Amino acid sequence: MAGERSGIGITQKTIARDLKISLITVSRVFNNSGYVSKELRKRILSYAQEVAYKPNRASQVLVRNTIRTIAVFSSPLPEYFWNDIKRGIHQAWEQIKAFNYEVHYHQIPEFNTQKYCALLSEEIRNGLDAAAFVCKDTFDMNLIIDIVEKAGIPYLFFNVDAPGTGRLCYIGSDYRCGGRLAANFIGKSLSMKLSKRVLIMGFMRKDSMYTAMQDINAERLAGFLSVMREQYPDISCAVEYVNSGPKELDIEFQIFRILKKYRMKTDAVYFIPAYNDTYLRALKEYDYRGLITLQHDIDDSAIDCLASNILTAVVYQNPVLQGYLVVRTLEKILESKTGKQQEDIKIAHTLIFRENIDFLQNHYLI
Repeated sequence: MAGERSGIGITQKTIARDLKISLITVSRVFNNSGYVSKELRKRILSYAQEVAYKPNRASQVLVRNTIRTIAVFSSPLPEYFWNDIKRGIHQAWEQIKAFNYEVHYHQIPEFNTQKYCALLSEEIRNGLDAAAFVCKDTFDMNLIIDIVEKAGIPYLFFNVDAPGTGRLCYIGSDYRCGGRLAANFIGKSLSMKLSKRVLIMGFMRKDSMYTAMQDINAERLAGFLSVMREQYPDISCAVEYVNSGPKELDIEFQIFRILKKYRMKTDAVYFIPAYNDTYLRALKEYDYRGLITLQHDIDDSAIDCLASNILTAVVYQNPVLQGYLVVRTLEKILESKTGKQQEDIKIAHTLIFRENIDFLQNHYLI
């Protein structure tokens, strides 16, 4: 009886024989190719579920006999962050390339929308099946989105979102949560101290030609300040901005100037911009050892500063996992053949200290 069977040993040939229909008809249903009436399709799928049949993916690929191409686009800076994204992309591709998948990762220099559009258009001409983008205000994302949507290519955003678009998914962090996590750590660390002063270094870009669809630096700051207001009203917060723009002072000079100014006037520093190398050099220059110091994201210099107590903690958003999930989610969308909206994937933040630095290795071994 069918109900007594296990999925082990059940093939499409078995289903065709049991239902007394042709093998090609069964194959059309499971490979979504060719015409099969709605009634017969339902009968085949119901029986397959009854006998716990699971299609052999390798054989499906042979039937499909086409290469599917996924393209991922980002900027190249900061290099340490996108290198980890690249690591995750490569790990995912290693797992799916046997199933006829190509994955191309393009890092486009900031403010070069022309090159971005040219590479995207070339990918589409060559048969692009799905794409992923980071919604940065250094590119004309409206133009880029228009190109991919006119081509009918399914796409998602990662790392920086654009919720009002036709994207099928967002993969990345909740940046307000990252700010709240930093605030809770600093708040608890200062709660038993007599002096309770925090310097928050924010970031404001004044050289962008385009409107940001999501300002992650502003969201981090908003999350941080909301926790301070609600839970630690006795802690004094000073916000200083690092500005990027043609009429602004050199960013390195700004960071050094701010940290020099607050050396004896603060008990903790929360650094938001993606200029960690300069921030860490300034902490060393003005000897912030013994104070609470935080930043976002991690590289080799941050690891060294954690070890030497120059840096207290890092708010880590796991870019390796982001890159990995981008490719596997696009693969899922393509395999489903539906193009349906997917549930967003929010990657939880983690605090990295000198004591738990080995935690990073877990994400390099997905």
